[in-house]
Amino acid sequence: MKRARRLLAAIAALALTAALLTLGASPAAAAPPSAGRAAPKGHDACAAIAAGSALRRQGAAWFCFRTGGPATARDLAAMHRLAGAHGPATARVAARDPDVDPADPLDLCKESDKEVNTSRSMYCVQHPIGYELRDADKKVLEHAEGVVMTSARVGNTEWEEKVLAAIVQETPKMPRMTIGLRSDCTGPCTGGAAFGGGQAVLPAVGKELLTKITYRTTVVKDGEARSQPLYHMTGTILAPGTPVNTSLNWQGPWLRCDNKVGNGPGCADDTHMANVTFHKSQYRAAAVSYEWAQKKLKSAVTGTKVNPLHRDPKSDESWTKTKRRRTCTNLPYPFPADPLLVPRDSCDEFPFARSFEGGKPNNLCVDILPKEVGGVWDVANVRVMRGDPDTAACVRSHVTEEDNEAAGVELAKATRSARIINGEPYFVIVDN
Repeated sequence: MKRARRLLAAIAALALTAALLTLGASPAAAAPPSAGRAAPKGHDACAAIAAGSALRRQGAAWFCFRTGGPATARDLAAMHRLAGAHGPATARVAARDPDVDPADPLDLCKESDKEVNTSRSMYCVQHPIGYELRDADKKVLEHAEGVVMTSARVGNTEWEEKVLAAIVQETPKMPRMTIGLRSDCTGPCTGGAAFGGGQAVLPAVGKELLTKITYRTTVVKDGEARSQPLYHMTGTILAPGTPVNTSLNWQGPWLRCDNKVGNGPGCADDTHMANVTFHKSQYRAAAVSYEWAQKKLKSAVTGTKVNPLHRDPKSDESWTKTKRRRTCTNLPYPFPADPLLVPRDSCDEFPFARSFEGGKPNNLCVDILPKEVGGVWDVANVRVMRGDPDTAACVRSHVTEEDNEAAGVELAKATRSARIINGEPYFVIVDN
């Protein structure tokens, strides 16, 4: 919370100019609005302040949400600083591929000016909120500026959305407000209410309000549909005798929800290509084999972003085994496993047998031997045992059974978490 207080204090300065420009009206008492009088133009989310209340005697006739138009540059700067209170984006995030999931869904808002920000398996929505007291002539008397940020990691049947709300700038006499937030998810998806379905008080500048909303998707077996969170916020002013309530609505990301992967439904943003990441520190010779193929093979599909693999539409296990035999054990070149070269040596094929591009005849492959040198796995230490990288369409690599199987488990896990359905493209990332 100390980080939040320091950064929110800086946010207040950014919004000061906007506040001074807005507050050009005198707080002198004004005549109450007539019964048929419309809310201020561009501020339809307004409620008339009750006659006889303290605020009415002070000249306030309307309590409004700020509505209409995109967030201002100051709003967005405030949002990003507010998100920064929960930890700075890593160097990898700052320079990341937009299709790659960052470490934290909130990072998506830190690096973008868009209201709705997504990667394959994450989203972050940043929505500015504003509260105003206006007199009967529609002039602003007092106001407050704030932000609501919602972020989540999707992919499973149920996911939890983190909600952060805060006031970043307010005028001295603006009363405290409460906020209520509900998400109604369209399609085969259910949202829920924050704050236990009630209202929570927005804290003063320098503090933040945290809560969560739980979602669940229910797609029939082998089904697929679109879903979108739709947010409905209510606001109440905390001033004696003025029980006014206004509301505001906005939209979240469109998600594809399916029940075609794994043992249950889940969602993803399929406008982003899926990816599977292999760390060399974890998958060792297997990861180096895939990296070597991407860098050395000139005539093959190697799972890069511009030349991706595709999940095989015929994905049953018997077909996958048939393809693996075609590459590893059939004639004319059965894989020459050699325990003197690699303990528990096995054939690790790439492209994967589970991909549409996998299962190449073994006479089209190049055989390689990755080696660890000085505790480091690197493509520079790979030895070509048979075949020509310039013409090969596939790789067969000498990899321990443990690393081979672990990499296969990672591929299956990523297929489920990124919701890679049959026929869909994905790219392979190899890092340290």
